[in-house]
Amino acid sequence: MRLIETTICSALFLTLALGAQAQEKKLAKKDIPPPVLAAFQKAYPKAILKSVAEEKKDGKTTYEIESLDGKTGRDLHYLADGTVVEIEETIAIAEIPEAVKNAVTGKYPKGKIAKAEKVTKGSSVSYDIEIKTGKGMVSMDVDASGKVLKEEKGKGKEN
Repeated sequence: MRLIETTICSALFLTLALGAQAQEKKLAKKDIPPPVLAAFQKAYPKAILKSVAEEKKDGKTTYEIESLDGKTGRDLHYLADGTVVEIEETIAIAEIPEAVKNAVTGKYPKGKIAKAEKVTKGSSVSYDIEIKTGKGMVSMDVDASGKVLKEEKGKGKEN
């Protein structure tokens, strides 16, 4: 009986945990709301659209467009009316602000920056930095002033 109760509790917990996360559904280009596609094409006329997904998170629906503009990878999150909610774009390591580099090297002096993204939400700018350390990958979110917002070990993606 105890095993059954444990199994039921585990299944319920997993269901609730998965339900709280963002739900993502891949879309075809033809299924993108016209205001979203128009806003993307106007802002980034030379970008190549790689994929699109509809995401539901915290009761809001957004559309994520993954694109490539020259050598710059860019993920854009739009509301259905074409309003940009968030922009994530790859940047060269040389473009990382000094305060952000100092925060990373202060925490991981022997680490090597593997990837950097500039994340813009409204007027707020932060940087998602992936660092190779002797113990694996670390992902750090750092604001423009160098304050560490979030840090996850083993979560980095080498690309």
